Amino acid sequence: MSDPDDILDRQRHGDSPWRERLITRAKEVVIRARASGTPAPPNSGPYRVVAVLGQSNAYGSGLGLDRAGLDAPDPRVHQWPSAGRRKGTILLGGEPLLHDVPGKRVGFGSTFASLLAADGGDRVLLVPYARGDTSFAPKNGFTWDADDTRTRVNLYRRAVRQIDSALATDPGNILTAILWHQGESDVPLLDAAVYRTKLDRLLTLLRERYGPVPVILGGMVPEEMAVGHRKYPAINAVHVDTPTRHPMCAFVPGPAGMTNSAEDRHYSAAGQRELGRLLFEAYRALV
Repeated sequence: MSDPDDILDRQRHGDSPWRERLITRAKEVVIRARASGTPAPPNSGPYRVVAVLGQSNAYGSGLGLDRAGLDAPDPRVHQWPSAGRRKGTILLGGEPLLHDVPGKRVGFGSTFASLLAADGGDRVLLVPYARGDTSFAPKNGFTWDADDTRTRVNLYRRAVRQIDSALATDPGNILTAILWHQGESDVPLLDAAVYRTKLDRLLTLLRERYGPVPVILGGMVPEEMAVGHRKYPAINAVHVDTPTRHPMCAFVPGPAGMTNSAEDRHYSAAGQRELGRLLFEAYRALV
């Protein structure tokens, strides 16, 4: 018999009403059509390619965008956009990156990429493919479950297509790292054991496809875990333990005291930049 709390969680945290979903899809069509970006100089490759995957904090939800300063494009960092009028063209990097639905806030990808470029002197090509409020559990027509063939959009498969096409832009391109930040939307929808199985499956498939590429997992927001759903500790424990289950993998606890507000418990722009720095330090320790 199903746990009454689990049934209530699915009702509260599962699919949005159909009308709301249709309105969201219509808005996203407009957002994608308006997104542009600046083309990178020609013949910029080969690149060290970095994939940014997951949900809202990977997508970039940090308030405090500084386009002319801290978040300005690094000339050594470019992106392979997942949306916009220039999808299929290498663009300058800089926040906000062009994920599946372009946003207006700050993520951690550009900070990681700038540090990587400075460390090795190589150009970096980001592959931004994250989407807010997504999970392994099917939700609103999306899933990260690699084996799910029924849900409308399989984010894992679309992310793989983006990575493959980014690598194909230059025969010298190398997938250098995969940055993963996800789990919040699965907290009320999946037991930790099921979440662990699905996360392990995703990581195994990525490694089978791309080889022993380093995978760095970012920790969920400490303030959200402290006051949020009762299952946060169990999902967090899966993340913390992932490096013991997978080689060339690291987990980075999220920085505390760096949220947008007490109500909007996503990493702020400063928190995202700090998380990007911590992810890079973990990467350097692996390699």
